[in-house]
Amino acid sequence: MNTIIIYSSKYGCTADCANILKSRLSNNVTIVDIKDKNSKIELSKFDTIIIGSSIYVGSVSKEIRTFCNDNIELLNQKKVGIFLCCAFSEQTDKYLSSNFPSSLLKSAKSISVFGGEARLEKMKFFDKLIMKSVTKNDYNSLKISQDNIDNFLKNFND
Repeated sequence: MNTIIIYSSKYGCTADCANILKSRLSNNVTIVDIKDKNSKIELSKFDTIIIGSSIYVGSVSKEIRTFCNDNIELLNQKKVGIFLCCAFSEQTDKYLSSNFPSSLLKSAKSISVFGGEARLEKMKFFDKLIMKSVTKNDYNSLKISQDNIDNFLKNFND
């Protein structure tokens, strides 16, 4: 089986999660940052597709949203997993329904939120200000959930 992990990461958390998934999948895995303009994605070569994105102000990246909308017919025919990296997982359903085609959400084999990290040293001033405000300066408690990654992979591989 050939798997492609297509992700978008603003400050590196989603990229790290994509690499964790790659290291834990036993088949041939290609990983692509969708923002890399030199990447050519030929979905027909892959049996399974994992899509990952960070969430900022309730939205996935425009590149991920466009990719999903432009390739919805093919994605609905493949084994697909979706993961999000975000600080506030209690709004997961809203994030998913407002950012992904409903048919993709219905056909996806596994969907999960892996948590998030506040990498303030990489953040732009405005993003840093928002993060500190919404976390009430408790941003150090934000973590990636290995349990959520484990469950995602278990569901994806079943």
